[in-house]
Amino acid sequence: MRLASVLVGGAPRLALVEGGKVYLALLNGSQVDPAEFFRDPGKLVGKLERGEPVQGLDRPLEPPVPQPSKIIGIGKNYAAHAREMGSAERPVFFMKAPSALTGHLHSIEVPEFIQKPDYEGEVVIVIGRAVKHADRREAQEAILGYMAGNDVTARELQYDERLPWCLSKSLDTFSPTGPYVKVLEDYSELQGSCVETYINGERVQHGCADEMTYDFADIVVELSKYMKLYPGDLIFTGTPPGVGHPRGRYLKDGDRVEIVVKGLDPLVNVVARPSGPRSS
Repeated sequence: MRLASVLVGGAPRLALVEGGKVYLALLNGSQVDPAEFFRDPGKLVGKLERGEPVQGLDRPLEPPVPQPSKIIGIGKNYAAHAREMGSAERPVFFMKAPSALTGHLHSIEVPEFIQKPDYEGEVVIVIGRAVKHADRREAQEAILGYMAGNDVTARELQYDERLPWCLSKSLDTFSPTGPYVKVLEDYSELQGSCVETYINGERVQHGCADEMTYDFADIVVELSKYMKLYPGDLIFTGTPPGVGHPRGRYLKDGDRVEIVVKGLDPLVNVVARPSGPRSS
């Protein structure tokens, strides 16, 4: 099952994606508010029914999980990425503001004062049940599903000004996710996942789960030591090597960025400066 969020009459509604088409999701015959759904998705996901088609994946979608209680990222979870950044190969955790979320085919809006915006393609996992002090089995069972994400980062804030990472990664629209959440049928599905990033059609990143220092369950186990994870919480699980910063290649106005998670449709966003082109 693939869960998306689409605007209907100006209001976000939960949707099902099948064969490239987006259908309204119905619960007891009624449309569903995605924010309400992701507060307790485990009890509701099996009760959803497919309604009428509303659009295709060639039109903008909203962030699939619109109001997570928190977004957490993990840096340097691929050792090769840590090395390319000249950093210690020890993963670090950081927070991202939920207000940074944007959806599929929406613009990444780069403010005038940011000159070094960078891409970080990642697999994003979605928590489906509350969990604290999880063991590995509980961590696996707490993961509802996964999707593509782009942990867009203002490198001058992160490295030149040495501000807290949360600021460099929380500018408005700097957290694209989508185009939908793929609900897990079995945890093993995640173990074979890979992620790629394309800039204007050129592949610049590629990495697979077996290259991660902390795998998906490890991340949930570690985080749940410190904080309770709630349904709908999002975790960006780390980016593979190939980001722009070590190469001096930053996102430019009009760049088309595609994040492709194995087996899923690509998450697509176009970069827009204030004076540049904008998507719908």
